[in-house]
Amino acid sequence: MGATSRGENDALLTVWGARLGKHSFRAEIEHRMVEDEKEGWKLTYRRVTPRWASYSGIKNEQIRYVRAIAVCNDRAALFVINYSSDEKIPYDPIVVRMVRSLRAEGC
Repeated sequence: MGATSRGENDALLTVWGARLGKHSFRAEIEHRMVEDEKEGWKLTYRRVTPRWASYSGIKNEQIRYVRAIAVCNDRAALFVINYSSDEKIPYDPIVVRMVRSLRAEGC
């Protein structure tokens, strides 16, 4: 289950939850990074901890920012936001707000 929202200039925000199954949180995120690199994203930032992860990259003058957190019962909550590199400055506060709002509650 998740949600997608489109903005101006092909901006795209996707938010969803995932079951990790037999894979660890770290393995899931590392797999996602490899898949994004295969799709042509040049990753410029990576940070993976046991409870949260973030990475970002560029491709065709687009920026991708991915944030994931581990939540209850071997699950993860994630969001991906893609936007034009020309709009980095206006999108920076939106990304920061999204990062701060994505947290596990009630576990």
